[in-house]
Amino acid sequence: MVKRLRWQLAGALLLLMSFPVAVAHYLDLAQFTLVQQNVEDEGLWFRFDANLPVNLDAELPVIWPEGCSVLERDERLESTNAVTVSFDVTCDETSSGLIRTRWGRDGGMLELHLLDGSVASTMLSGGRVGAEFSLPDWTAAAAQEPDGFLLTAWRYLMLGTEHVLIGLDHLAFVLCLAMMARGTGLLWLISAFTLGHSISLALAYLGVVNVPIVPVEAIIALSVVFMAREALLAHRADNNPQAVQRSAETSFRWRIGITTGFGLIHGLGFASVLGGLGVSAADTVVALLFFNVGVEIGQLMFVMTVLLLLLLMRKVHLDQKMIRASAFAAGGLGLFWTIERVMGI
Repeated sequence: MVKRLRWQLAGALLLLMSFPVAVAHYLDLAQFTLVQQNVEDEGLWFRFDANLPVNLDAELPVIWPEGCSVLERDERLESTNAVTVSFDVTCDETSSGLIRTRWGRDGGMLELHLLDGSVASTMLSGGRVGAEFSLPDWTAAAAQEPDGFLLTAWRYLMLGTEHVLIGLDHLAFVLCLAMMARGTGLLWLISAFTLGHSISLALAYLGVVNVPIVPVEAIIALSVVFMAREALLAHRADNNPQAVQRSAETSFRWRIGITTGFGLIHGLGFASVLGGLGVSAADTVVALLFFNVGVEIGQLMFVMTVLLLLLLMRKVHLDQKMIRASAFAAGGLGLFWTIERVMGI
């Protein structure tokens, strides 16, 4: 009894240590567009658009290089999930330096729209405070060759991988799956989750399904709580089969079903990230395909890490305790996120 209490307290301690990270969960991704303006007056004239998820603060300031001034600022709601902040900007011909924003701490996309209709784009890596980038050199941008297939595919593959690895709620859900089954059973669960989120990612991104992201995020958090409970039930069934009333086959089918269902919900969250980057029509198929592949790579990297840790814990007979502590921690975090997000609706 004392040893069980010790490990439950350890799980609670892990949960409390995770709270500061949990508060900063929401991904801060943004799409920035600079549109060259055809103005005969001297100087550099352009429109700056920042397309942001609704959970970001659109009132945060932008720091402009010396010699630049804002003529007009506008803010408009593009959809239930995104808001656009626009600035009409003029700069001296000698102006240079960085445009510093408070958005895009986790990265984003920068597009330059030139007078001839061409578009030059680049992926931003983000920063501690926000994304920053240089004033555009429109002449150099006009001479820039468009990105090839391989570079575009690599860009979205990396974005999908990074999104999973810094998305704590998705990791917590996958952690519960890894605590719930082994071998082919785990493979079936991961495949069910992949099937679910791949379907909803495609439907939401292509506009077939349009759901507000704020309640979706709350349901994603609740899914972590639910799957943490299932992980604990599976752990109890493995260690005390006589106490379980549901048959193993019925339980497994049930878990495959709910994993697929929750995968559909998580896919809506993935789609909000990809959609927020304003992918061009020409890159739609490439972006959708390789972003999804990146998501799978990120999931597999995480699952392999968890299984390796379980293997190491098994050598010192601590694997079962790790399963219980992990499920309690994931469930507690999921409950915390659920309350936080429901209050934000």
